[in-house]
Amino acid sequence: MTITDEDGYMYVNDEDGSLVVGLDYLKTGDSKHLYLDVIHELVHVKQFLQGKNLFDHSYSYVDRPTEIEAYRCCVEEGRKIGMPEDEIAEYLYVEWITRQDHARLLKTLGVNTGLA
Repeated sequence: MTITDEDGYMYVNDEDGSLVVGLDYLKTGDSKHLYLDVIHELVHVKQFLQGKNLFDHSYSYVDRPTEIEAYRCCVEEGRKIGMPEDEIAEYLYVEWITRQDHARLLKTLGVNTGLA
């Protein structure tokens, strides 16, 4: 794992499959979000080791099979730790997707809020 001063959250290095974490996010991020992000990114590490294309641009971000698998694990874990559906939905919104994409992701993952 690499901790970096780069702006951002967490991601998997597409060259070696290691986890990269933004120091500011590590210091200031919501603890539940950090926990779920670690789970999400570890799914991507597993996918990388399996030879899957993590950045297959023939899919939109919210339709990419690797993202759906990783987010599905986060939804399951969020429910296990007692997060309400609205909080899970909030976690699933990232600034690089549209609200329409977010609603589609919620529907795909079976997150039951008024947003899907």
